[in-house]
Amino acid sequence: MARPPMFGNPTLFVLYRVTSRLYFHLPVLFLHLYTSEIGFGNVIVLLALYGLVTMVTSGLGTALMPYLRQKNIIALGELMKAAGLVLILLGTRVGATDFWTVMLAQVVGGCGFSLAMSTDAGLLRTITSAGPADAFARIQARSQSLMFIATLVAGSVGGILFAYEAHWPFLAALLVALASAALIFLIDEPAPTGRRPAPGAPVPAPVLDRDQLFWTRFYALSRAFTLAPFVGFLPFYFIMIGVDPFLFGAVLGLFTLSGFGAALYTGAFLKRFGINALMAATVASMLGAMLLFGASEVLADAGIDYFPVGLLAIGLLGLGSGGVRPVTMGNLDMSNLTPPQRTTLLATMERNFGIYNGILLLVGGYVLVAFSYQTLMLLLAAVYLLMMAWLATGKGARPAAADAAPPARHPAAR
Repeated sequence: MARPPMFGNPTLFVLYRVTSRLYFHLPVLFLHLYTSEIGFGNVIVLLALYGLVTMVTSGLGTALMPYLRQKNIIALGELMKAAGLVLILLGTRVGATDFWTVMLAQVVGGCGFSLAMSTDAGLLRTITSAGPADAFARIQARSQSLMFIATLVAGSVGGILFAYEAHWPFLAALLVALASAALIFLIDEPAPTGRRPAPGAPVPAPVLDRDQLFWTRFYALSRAFTLAPFVGFLPFYFIMIGVDPFLFGAVLGLFTLSGFGAALYTGAFLKRFGINALMAATVASMLGAMLLFGASEVLADAGIDYFPVGLLAIGLLGLGSGGVRPVTMGNLDMSNLTPPQRTTLLATMERNFGIYNGILLLVGGYVLVAFSYQTLMLLLAAVYLLMMAWLATGKGARPAAADAAPPARHPAAR
């Protein structure tokens, strides 16, 4: 029997993306591990390990494509994320905390995240390839907006659940991962149009032009300088000033809310003002956030409380980061790549993000312990400014027409 139109591939894909982004546990992950008495240094190692695993396994999705459809690879990733959450629950039981079980959880969960994230955009291009030229861009934009809402709601709800019972956000995230796997299985993935690589056959590495290289580097660097503070350092700031667990998810949810607002208008901003203005706005917002965190002690001495400073800073960080993924995916032309090469490129972006994220967490954790939170954030601001200058001055393979709006893509790129 034919599937009703409301349950067609695009709808199922959007439902999958929204469901899979219900990260009930993410805003309280640091708090949960920290209060489980694993030790601050071990918590930072565990958070960094997750990103490093995504780096090591970045090519796994491509390696599996001769054997599995893209939707099956994504479903496998979701099931591995679920298994990682089970291990976290087992490793953080009251009176039975086990560092090695949680470490295994990070390895399994990070591998699952890598599989899902590096393959889902390729699946979307596959299921929209026979449709209208703008189908990919429309579904991408719609799903991005809904994903931000889902992450915001889940973060706030996760904080409330955590206040009642520390394991409830992880149980909720576990159910979500299983539901995400079920949704992706329902998608009717078209058979590949080209010849599928033989098992074990190497996938030709994509040769990137300057435009593609710019966007891949912009994505990896921007995500790292966003998520390393969000996952590893911002929670410590709000723990330090004594934010109630009921409010913890909502406070960190402000990051998602401001990111959602930025994502809504980033595309229009880019078309009207060009890449230079977008880069300036992004850098100014993220730098402003880091500098506010870095100056929080000085501002407190001047009579400005830590809490409103933290709220303003986290809002600015969300504004700066909100448009990173939609703008990158909207401008990264992959029309000249085969599905395995697209998966390779996306996996490489996640691998580079994992490298930068792991380095920032490990080095940042040392700076935090050896010096202070304020020193850490000022150092992050300086390094971030240097990295963005590297991109903006052309060293990061900046597009030739940097001041112009992005050129119209070939219909196949949509």
